[in-house]
Formats: sequence, structure tokens, C-alpha cells
Amino acid sequence: MSWLAAFLKRSRMQSVVERYRHAREQQHAEAVPSAGLAWTAVLHRLRFSPLYPALVALLALVSAATGLYPFGPVLAAFVVFAPQRWRSTYLAACLGATAGSMLLAHTVQILGAHLIAEFFPGLEHSQKWMRAEKWVLAYGAWGLAAIAALPLPQLPPLLILALAHTPTSLIGLAILAGKLLKYGCYVWCVRLILKAIQKGLHRAQEP
Repeated sequence: MSWLAAFLKRSRMQSVVERYRHAREQQHAEAVPSAGLAWTAVLHRLRFSPLYPALVALLALVSAATGLYPFGPVLAAFVVFAPQRWRSTYLAACLGATAGSMLLAHTVQILGAHLIAEFFPGLEHSQKWMRAEKWVLAYGAWGLAAIAALPLPQLPPLLILALAHTPTSLIGLAILAGKLLKYGCYVWCVRLILKAIQKGLHRAQEP
């Protein structure tokens, strides 16, 4: 193969091949950063888009209607990503959670108790359910409001009130009252931490 290398060197093809290879390597190296910048641009546009609070509301609705995931960490992440939009984020989270809770309660009232056994197996025989029954018997819908304001599972009292055919509007009002307090504390804590971090960075940069 030495004769091929000598031929390429004499015909100056080697320099052409090397330049082509260098150009391809440079394009490949720039591909990953450009993709990262593209995703950053998408997230940046979303942060200032009207869709941002809509996305918050949707995730809050899904969380409240299904209990698949706790929404507190999700809300904190949204506030951290766009701290200047904390008001719309906070309001969207409260309204989304209220809508999801009312949707779940209305569905249970229509389809009946077998829906709980099918989608929440074992919940009716759990300690959470028994404690929720005591709260609901003692305080009614305001017991649900208190639980919604605390870091406690709200599904058991919500489902108990739905099975008792409590008006969906009253359930929604209780959830909204609780979430306004609970999510307000979350947002306040996150903003307080962000301000502390900013002050620390500012002091570190001072001469």
C-alpha cells in the first residue's frame, strides 16, 4: 500500500482527502452542540409562551385526576425554570388541580364504586382510607380542603365525598382552597431559595 500513499502524495489527493475528513469531523463536532442549542431555544420560547401555564395546568390536572405522581416537585421545577412567571404558574397549578379533582369526582359519581376497585385497588381497605373517613365525617368537604392544603394524599377523602354524592362544585371549592394555600407555600419557598442563591452569587462576585 506504500505505492498508493506515494501516488496520493504526488497527486496532491492526500491533502484534498485530509481537508474533506477535517470538514466532516468539524460538522460532526458541531452537530451535538447545535442540537443542544436547538432544544435550549425551544425551552426558552416555551418559557415565554402562553403555552407555559397551560402545560402547568395540564400536568396538575393529570396528577389530581389520576394520582400518578405528586405535583409539588413538578410545580417547583416550573417555578425554577421561569421564576418571573410564578404568578401564572401558581394560578394555573391551582386551577388545573381543581379541574382534575372535579373530573375524577364526577366520573366516580357516574360510574360508581367499582371504578375505585378497578383503578385504585386496595385503597378502600387502607389506613389512608380509614383516616380520611374520620376527617370527612368530622369536617365534611372542609376536611378535604385541609388535607389538600397539607402534604397528604387527597384521593381517599375526595373519593369518599364523591361516593357520598357531594356536589362536584363543593369538592372543587374545597380543593381550590387547599391548593391555594399549599401551592402558595411551595412557590414562596422556591422563590425564597432562588433569591438567596442570587444574593450569594452577587456577594461572591463582589471584589
